[in-house]
Formats: sequence, structure tokens, C-alpha cells
Amino acid sequence: MAGFFSRLKEGLNKTRDNIVAGIDAVFYGASDIDDDFYEELEEILIMGDIGVNATNDIIERMKDEVKKRHLKHPSECKELLVESIKEQMHVEETAYDFEKKQSVIFIIGVNGVGKTTSVGKLASILKGQGKKVLIAAADTFRAAAGDQLAEWANRAGVDMIGGTEGADPASVIYDAVNAAKARKVDVLICDTAGRLHNKKNLMEELKKMNRIIDREFPDAHRENLIVLDGTTGQNALSQAREFGEVANLTGIILTKMDGTAKGGIAVAIQSELNVPVKYIGVGETIEDLQKFHADEFVNALFDIESEESEDAENVDTSESDTTVIEESTEDVLEKESDTSVTNETVGENTEEVIEKEDATDVINETDDTVDEKAGEDEESAGEEKPKKKKWLFW
Repeated sequence: MAGFFSRLKEGLNKTRDNIVAGIDAVFYGASDIDDDFYEELEEILIMGDIGVNATNDIIERMKDEVKKRHLKHPSECKELLVESIKEQMHVEETAYDFEKKQSVIFIIGVNGVGKTTSVGKLASILKGQGKKVLIAAADTFRAAAGDQLAEWANRAGVDMIGGTEGADPASVIYDAVNAAKARKVDVLICDTAGRLHNKKNLMEELKKMNRIIDREFPDAHRENLIVLDGTTGQNALSQAREFGEVANLTGIILTKMDGTAKGGIAVAIQSELNVPVKYIGVGETIEDLQKFHADEFVNALFDIESEESEDAENVDTSESDTTVIEESTEDVLEKESDTSVTNETVGENTEEVIEKEDATDVINETDDTVDEKAGEDEESAGEEKPKKKKWLFW
């Protein structure tokens, strides 16, 4: 996740330059928290694609908190802004209930937003959770859509049910639903055609597919995710509104967030439509789609290091320190072991020396005994010899 956060942070560089630089100028340039301060801040947020409704909500929350906390200086308000945006974008845990149930997911959106690739990436995420996943290639309108999806299904390592180009999408859904039931699939992901310019046909097509699922798979949990291109800004919001009239949207997959200057649209969509952003994409590889976390997104937007990232770094440092300590301990033990061996060797040598000294002492004692005996013999010999008489003449 740390790698994904880094890519998200890098991808939001243009948005950060577009929004955060102006916000900092207001926070650290204004002298008082007054109407002018709030107006300047409101203008920057709206220009950053955060949207009118979301901006109004954020500003009102800030005003309430400023009064509660009795703040006096504008620079003290930046933390309030960050907290307010996080609250605005918070996604409930229940948003991912479909992962715990047997589900059918409709992926909808216009062509060119990354819809087909999102199907493959989502399939990979769910398979990684141990789910049995099946893909239905119901976009029979676009040329080569089935071939493209087959490639993504292969990358994700899941099966796919498809149809010929120009075939009735509802027939593909029918085959896929029955295959899902027969194979005891956990999640069926349906790629659908993106034809916003022909909304009537799109509406009838989606209704027909929904009727088949209701009839053939009535107990399945239903999920309608719309894929939106983060680089299109307010156009993405317009697309979501139009699709919302056709289908009951339950979530948003926001793609192409790497390098967009309009990342603030993520805040606007959630506020304007009351539909949560559930997944966010920052690249082309299969791992570059992840669950959306409001805290991580806002931290990346404002270039704030997340606590999880810091904790991970601390853990890495601690593990490194522990390894060094363990290695040092091993060295000490080895040295102690060597010292013990040395001591044992010295001890053995010392014992040998002592034994030799003891042996020498024994020899010396023996020699002394011999000498004493020799002396005694000499004395006794001296006593036993008769003394010669001396004659004196005058």
C-alpha cells in the first residue's frame, strides 16, 4: 500500500499545484479570519474542481469549528480544512458488503474512461481475496472489446463468458448468470457498452439485462459501479448524473488519477451525487487499482505523510535495529564462546603447569630427602670412626 500511496501522491502533483499552493497563500497570507478569508478560500476550492456544493459544506464546517475552538489566525485553519475534506469523502465499511456476498457487479461508463481495464483489475483484486470470479463480456457494441477483455481476464487469472461482436448483450448476461450459478461463482462482473449518446437504447439494454438477473439470479447482491475519467473534471460529474438516471449507482471507480490537474473532482462527485468513490486507479498495471481511502487521498493531495506510512517506516527501522542488535548479540556470544575456549585452553595449560610444578616439588622434596639422608649418614659415619691418639714428646 505504501507504494500505491507514493504513486497516488506523485499522480496528484498537478492537482496539488492547482489547489494547495493557492490555499497556502490564503492561510499564510491573510491576517484575519473574516469574510474575505472565506471568500478567497471558497474561490480556490471551486476553481480546483471540488464543486460548489462540496465547497459550501466544507466552508460551513470550518466556520463551525473555528467558533468552537476559538481560533484567531488563518494559519490555524489548514488542519480544519483537511479534516473537513476527509469527512466529506468518508466511505462507510458497508460500501464493500458485496465482497462478502454472492454478487453481480455491473460496470458502466462511456468508452475511453478505462472501463474494460477496470473490470480486469477489479477481478484481480477480488481473486486476491480468495473469491471465485467470472467476467461477462456484455459490451458487444465496440469492436474488439471482447478480445481486450479476454486479455485482462487472462492477466487476472479468471474465466470469461463472451459473445460475438454485435450479439445481443442480454444473451451474454443470460449465459454468464447460468454459468456463475453452475460454477458456484462468488462474484460475476459484467462489462457493459458505453453509449451515452444513445441514452434510450442504453436504458432499454440495461433494463433488459437487469430483468434477466432478477429472474435467473434473484438472491444475488447487486452493485452498479460507474467508471469515470479523473482527467475530465466536471465532465465526469455530468456523465455520472446522466448514468444515474438510467441505473441506481452504488459506487464510483475513478481512473487516470496519475497526472491529472483535476483530482478535486473526487470530492465533488461524492458530495454532488451522494455516491461514494470505492476504487481509484493511478496507472496501467493490474495492481494500480485499489480501494479508495479518504485519509490517504487527502494526505496525498496535501502532501501529508500518513501515520500508517510513518508506522511502516518505524517498523522497518525497528526491524533493522533489531537485526543489528541480534547480529551484535551473536558477535558477543561468539566472542564469549571464543573467550571461553581461550579460558579453557589457558585453564588446561595452567593445570598442566601446576601439575608440572607439583611434580618438580615432589622431585625437589625427594632430592632434599636424599640430601638429608646423606648428611645423616655422614654424621653417623663420623661418630663411628675411632679417634687416633696423639703422642707428645718434650
